[in-house]
Amino acid sequence: MLLDAYPKEAALRDGRRVVIRPLANGDFDKLYAFFQALPPEDRLFLRHDVTDPAVVQTWVANLDVKRVIPLIAKEGEKIVADGTLHFARHGWSQHVGNVRLVTAATHRKVGLGTIITRELVALAEERGLEKLQTHVIEDDVGSAMLFRRLGFKRAAVLRELVKDQDGNKRNLAIMTNDVADLGRIIEDWIQDSMIPGFRAGEGA
Repeated sequence: MLLDAYPKEAALRDGRRVVIRPLANGDFDKLYAFFQALPPEDRLFLRHDVTDPAVVQTWVANLDVKRVIPLIAKEGEKIVADGTLHFARHGWSQHVGNVRLVTAATHRKVGLGTIITRELVALAEERGLEKLQTHVIEDDVGSAMLFRRLGFKRAAVLRELVKDQDGNKRNLAIMTNDVADLGRIIEDWIQDSMIPGFRAGEGA
């Protein structure tokens, strides 16, 4: 299983280095600190209220890679990105995965989002998934731009389907692409940006 290949070390475009590995049971404090450090406007668009420690504790305490594969990026002892691949084990959408990604404000536009997404795409390929989708609040321009650059295309917009953390109704954009196409697009993007490849780390 590809999860056995972690931890991995990656270099960002600005020279900083991060370690990529799966989320572990002992990561609550670091993950909660990561979410608290996000700008309020970022937390506004997240699916869950990450200011509630019980929400984050539930994620850390109930890890199940048969349903969700969570990856984190660490710089030193700090988590600087959180990405997850969600999938169904049964039913008519078991060939489809759902990707979620959050990066620290201090680690944007340096290739980190692309690196995490590449890992999630590789994990999707290993599981035999054929399509990936992501759900983005339409007003969250930064997230929409990131996924569009990575090859996701808008498939639908559902009007006033969700509420943000302030209770305001928002339009939800569904973006999708084929796993095989995403793999090629991301590899080309990384090569063009001259981001070095990964190598196995000695721990996170």
